[in-house]
Amino acid sequence: MERYYSVDIIVRDRNSAYDKVNELLHMYAKYIKLRVGYPLDSENMAIIFVIFKANNDILGSFTGKLGQIKNVKVKSIPLN
Repeated sequence: MERYYSVDIIVRDRNSAYDKVNELLHMYAKYIKLRVGYPLDSENMAIIFVIFKANNDILGSFTGKLGQIKNVKVKSIPLN
């Protein structure tokens, strides 16, 4: 069953992780309904908020791959 999820992504080192995160966001673009990113240049960080619509298996694959990237933290919350 498809549901909506809020996925919060914190990139702690943009220089090393940002390209990998963007690649995954592109791979899962058909499930992403909203994406908002806030770069924190002075701290070399970024915070990305995503509204994701998919089943639990696809969400787990997405967040699992994100979580394996060094200097990336991810948290998902079901919305409905």
